[in-house]
Amino acid sequence: MKLNILTVVVLLAGSLLSQAAEYGYLSFTATTTNGDEYDDETITLNAGDRIEFTATDIDSKIQLTMPDSSSINFDLGRLAGNTSNGTYTRAQIAGPCELQMFKSYVDSIGTVIYASYKITRAGTENSSSYITVPSNPSGNFELKLQTSTDLETWSSTTPGVFPYGDNAKFFRLVMETP
Repeated sequence: MKLNILTVVVLLAGSLLSQAAEYGYLSFTATTTNGDEYDDETITLNAGDRIEFTATDIDSKIQLTMPDSSSINFDLGRLAGNTSNGTYTRAQIAGPCELQMFKSYVDSIGTVIYASYKITRAGTENSSSYITVPSNPSGNFELKLQTSTDLETWSSTTPGVFPYGDNAKFFRLVMETP
């Protein structure tokens, strides 16, 4: 029996998304008022991954380190689309690289530095809500609906109404031919 996985159809997590994205934030509290202070958390982007910063406090920076250990610093406000002339365009950074947030010269100890982000992992942008079955003058195929909460363990299900619940639900169609 030939098995073809056609597509991940939808991600239900309160809304329908055509791309699988990870949302998160970086945050740390300043312990000094002068000099650079780095967050202890880093974000690793693999080849083809993309990150977009959606919000940030004023004057935060992000250090981008390439696989060859070279690095460059970016202003997070600019990456998130904040400009002095009122225009608004978010930039994206593509991997492979490692990102670490930092702050220089905060006003007072205890200042909270933050940035929220959206990561689109390589290959997930091809998810869609439709499938194409190639024409074949003879033979049959069977489409099966499967569901998962972790994109690793899949189980068969029937079409119907599903509760939103606390966990994301992933669906895919599998085509089987004899």
